Amino acid sequence: MIKADKYIRIKSGEASFQLVERFDEVEKAADPNAQGEYVECEVTTIKIDFTKVKKEKDGKAETELPKVTGSPK
Repeated sequence: MIKADKYIRIKSGEASFQLVERFDEVEKAADPNAQGEYVECEVTTIKIDFTKVKKEKDGKAETELPKVTGSPK
């Protein structure tokens, strides 16, 4: 049986989000270190800074540069 190569892509960047939690006491809700009941998380802006492509070999990823064609513009 021929084993096909597998690749993983890792995107690194920044995101803006709004995380909503529910609390049973106002003091807990006002404490920035307290964890409440998760309600929802909305991501509003995503900025990709760079992307890495890695080839998996024996269950481990090794870095491989993607082949790029065309102008770097």
